[in-house]
Amino acid sequence: MFRLVEVAARHAMSVAGWAYVAITALICFDIVARRLLGFSSEATSELTGYLMAIGMTWGMAGTLIERGHVRIDVLVQKLPLAVRVWLHLASLAALAVTAGFFVYGAVSLARDSLELGATDLSALRTPLALPQGLWAAGLALLALAVAALGARALAQLRERRLDDLDRMLMARSYEDEAAETLEAVGQAGAR
Repeated sequence: MFRLVEVAARHAMSVAGWAYVAITALICFDIVARRLLGFSSEATSELTGYLMAIGMTWGMAGTLIERGHVRIDVLVQKLPLAVRVWLHLASLAALAVTAGFFVYGAVSLARDSLELGATDLSALRTPLALPQGLWAAGLALLALAVAALGARALAQLRERRLDDLDRMLMARSYEDEAAETLEAVGQAGAR
Protein backbone atom coordinates (compact mmCIF):
# COMPACT_ATOMS: atom_id res chain seq x y z
CA MET A 1 0.00 0.00 0.00
CA PHE A 2 2.82 2.40 0.88
CA ARG A 3 4.48 2.11 -2.53
CA LEU A 4 1.20 2.81 -4.33
CA VAL A 5 0.54 5.92 -2.20
CA GLU A 6 4.15 7.00 -2.66
CA VAL A 7 3.87 6.81 -6.46
CA ALA A 8 0.53 8.64 -6.42
CA ALA A 9 2.00 11.32 -4.16
CA ARG A 10 4.99 11.84 -6.46
CA HIS A 11 2.69 12.24 -9.47
CA ALA A 12 0.50 14.61 -7.47
CA MET A 13 3.59 16.68 -6.65
CA SER A 14 4.22 16.99 -10.39
CA VAL A 15 0.64 18.19 -10.87
CA ALA A 16 1.20 20.69 -8.04
CA GLY A 17 4.37 21.95 -9.72
CA TRP A 18 2.58 22.39 -13.04
CA ALA A 19 -0.20 24.26 -11.22
CA TYR A 20 2.38 26.78 -10.04
CA VAL A 21 3.82 27.04 -13.56
CA ALA A 22 0.30 27.75 -14.83
CA ILE A 23 -0.14 30.42 -12.14
CA THR A 24 3.06 32.09 -13.32
CA ALA A 25 1.99 31.92 -16.97
CA LEU A 26 -1.45 33.38 -16.21
CA ILE A 27 -0.01 36.25 -14.20
CA CYS A 28 2.64 37.00 -16.84
CA PHE A 29 0.01 36.95 -19.58
CA ASP A 30 -2.21 39.32 -17.61
CA ILE A 31 0.69 41.74 -17.01
CA VAL A 32 1.71 41.72 -20.68
CA ALA A 33 -1.91 42.06 -21.82
CA ARG A 34 -2.47 45.06 -19.54
CA ARG A 35 0.78 46.79 -20.47
CA LEU A 36 0.93 46.12 -24.21
CA LEU A 37 -2.59 45.23 -25.33
CA GLY A 38 -4.63 47.38 -22.99
CA PHE A 39 -6.87 44.72 -21.46
CA SER A 40 -7.02 42.43 -18.47
CA SER A 41 -8.31 38.87 -18.56
CA GLU A 42 -10.37 39.40 -15.38
CA ALA A 43 -10.09 35.65 -14.76
CA THR A 44 -6.49 35.56 -13.56
CA SER A 45 -7.33 36.16 -9.92
CA GLU A 46 -10.00 33.47 -9.89
CA LEU A 47 -7.97 30.85 -11.75
CA THR A 48 -4.76 31.45 -9.82
CA GLY A 49 -6.67 31.13 -6.55
CA TYR A 50 -8.02 27.74 -7.60
CA LEU A 51 -4.63 26.62 -8.87
CA MET A 52 -2.95 27.74 -5.65
CA ALA A 53 -5.35 25.72 -3.49
CA ILE A 54 -5.06 22.66 -5.74
CA GLY A 55 -1.27 22.93 -6.00
CA MET A 56 -0.91 23.27 -2.25
CA THR A 57 -3.05 20.26 -1.34
CA TRP A 58 -1.75 18.04 -4.14
CA GLY A 59 1.81 18.61 -2.90
CA MET A 60 1.15 17.83 0.76
CA ALA A 61 1.26 14.01 0.59
CA GLY A 62 4.54 13.90 -1.32
CA THR A 63 6.06 16.48 0.99
CA LEU A 64 5.04 14.34 3.97
CA ILE A 65 6.56 11.19 2.48
CA GLU A 66 9.77 13.06 1.62
CA ARG A 67 9.85 14.52 5.14
CA GLY A 68 9.78 18.03 3.73
CA HIS A 69 7.26 19.65 6.06
CA VAL A 70 8.76 22.15 8.46
CA ARG A 71 9.12 20.75 11.96
CA ILE A 72 10.72 22.28 14.99
CA ASP A 73 12.15 19.29 16.79
CA VAL A 74 15.34 20.49 18.46
CA LEU A 75 14.30 18.90 21.74
CA VAL A 76 12.97 15.72 20.14
CA GLN A 77 16.36 15.03 18.54
CA LYS A 78 18.01 15.06 21.98
CA LEU A 79 15.65 12.45 23.46
CA PRO A 80 16.36 8.71 23.58
CA LEU A 81 15.23 6.67 20.58
CA ALA A 82 12.43 4.90 22.47
CA VAL A 83 10.88 8.24 23.44
CA ARG A 84 11.39 9.81 19.98
CA VAL A 85 9.55 6.92 18.34
CA TRP A 86 6.46 7.45 20.48
CA LEU A 87 6.53 11.19 19.84
CA HIS A 88 6.75 10.53 16.08
CA LEU A 89 3.74 8.23 16.34
CA ALA A 90 1.80 10.78 18.40
CA SER A 91 2.62 13.43 15.81
CA LEU A 92 1.42 11.16 13.01
CA ALA A 93 -1.78 10.39 14.92
CA ALA A 94 -2.45 14.12 15.39
CA LEU A 95 -1.88 14.65 11.67
CA ALA A 96 -4.28 11.80 10.88
CA VAL A 97 -7.02 13.43 12.95
CA THR A 98 -6.36 16.84 11.38
CA ALA A 99 -6.29 15.44 7.85
CA GLY A 100 -9.51 13.55 8.55
CA PHE A 101 -11.27 16.76 9.56
CA PHE A 102 -9.90 18.57 6.50
CA VAL A 103 -11.06 15.80 4.15
CA TYR A 104 -14.49 15.67 5.74
CA GLY A 105 -14.91 19.44 5.46
CA ALA A 106 -13.58 19.66 1.91
CA VAL A 107 -15.69 16.77 0.61
CA SER A 108 -18.79 18.17 2.34
CA LEU A 109 -18.18 21.59 0.79
CA ALA A 110 -17.66 20.17 -2.71
CA ARG A 111 -20.74 17.94 -2.38
CA ASP A 112 -22.88 20.86 -1.22
CA SER A 113 -21.64 23.03 -4.09
CA LEU A 114 -22.45 20.25 -6.54
CA GLU A 115 -25.95 19.72 -5.15
CA LEU A 116 -26.67 23.46 -5.17
CA GLY A 117 -25.13 24.03 -8.59
CA ALA A 118 -23.02 26.80 -7.04
CA THR A 119 -20.85 28.85 -9.36
CA ASP A 120 -18.30 31.57 -8.82
CA LEU A 121 -19.60 35.12 -9.13
CA SER A 122 -16.94 36.03 -11.69
CA ALA A 123 -17.29 36.27 -15.45
CA LEU A 124 -16.25 32.61 -15.85
CA ARG A 125 -19.07 31.31 -13.63
CA THR A 126 -16.89 28.34 -12.66
CA PRO A 127 -18.88 25.51 -11.07
CA LEU A 128 -17.40 25.54 -7.57
CA ALA A 129 -17.64 21.78 -7.15
CA LEU A 130 -14.82 21.34 -9.70
CA PRO A 131 -12.00 23.24 -7.94
CA GLN A 132 -13.35 22.23 -4.54
CA GLY A 133 -13.38 18.56 -5.59
CA LEU A 134 -9.79 18.78 -6.83
CA TRP A 135 -8.82 20.51 -3.60
CA ALA A 136 -10.53 17.74 -1.60
CA ALA A 137 -8.73 15.08 -3.65
CA GLY A 138 -5.37 16.52 -2.60
CA LEU A 139 -6.42 16.45 1.04
CA ALA A 140 -7.67 12.87 0.64
CA LEU A 141 -4.28 11.88 -0.78
CA LEU A 142 -2.65 13.45 2.28
CA ALA A 143 -4.91 11.37 4.54
CA LEU A 144 -3.98 8.23 2.57
CA ALA A 145 -0.29 9.06 2.92
CA VAL A 146 -0.71 9.49 6.67
CA ALA A 147 -2.51 6.13 6.86
CA ALA A 148 0.19 4.42 4.78
CA LEU A 149 2.98 5.91 6.89
CA GLY A 150 1.08 4.94 10.03
CA ALA A 151 0.68 1.34 8.88
CA ARG A 152 4.35 1.11 7.97
CA ALA A 153 5.38 2.72 11.27
CA LEU A 154 3.27 0.31 13.30
CA ALA A 155 4.79 -2.63 11.42
CA GLN A 156 8.27 -1.31 12.18
CA LEU A 157 7.32 -0.84 15.82
CA ARG A 158 5.96 -4.38 16.02
CA GLU A 159 9.20 -5.71 14.46
CA ARG A 160 11.26 -3.56 16.87
CA ARG A 161 12.89 -1.69 13.97
CA LEU A 162 12.97 1.57 15.91
CA ASP A 163 15.88 3.05 13.96
CA ASP A 164 13.99 2.58 10.68
CA LEU A 165 10.86 4.09 12.20
CA ASP A 166 12.83 7.06 13.50
CA ARG A 167 14.51 7.66 10.12
CA MET A 168 11.16 7.42 8.29
CA LEU A 169 9.33 9.94 10.49
CA MET A 170 12.01 12.34 11.72
CA ALA A 171 12.51 15.74 10.15
CA ARG A 172 15.14 15.99 7.45
CA SER A 173 18.53 16.98 8.80
CA TYR A 174 21.02 19.29 7.17
CA GLU A 175 23.03 16.16 6.29
CA ASP A 176 20.02 14.79 4.38
CA GLU A 177 19.64 18.10 2.53
CA ALA A 178 23.36 18.29 1.71
CA ALA A 179 23.46 14.67 0.47
CA GLU A 180 20.43 15.28 -1.77
CA THR A 181 22.00 18.45 -3.18
CA LEU A 182 25.32 16.71 -3.88
CA GLU A 183 23.49 13.84 -5.57
CA ALA A 184 21.55 16.26 -7.80
CA VAL A 185 24.74 18.12 -8.69
CA GLY A 186 26.45 14.82 -9.50
CA GLN A 187 23.57 13.75 -11.74
CA ALA A 188 23.57 17.11 -13.52
CA GLY A 189 27.32 16.87 -14.06
CA ALA A 190 26.97 13.35 -15.50
CA ARG A 191 24.69 14.59 -18.27
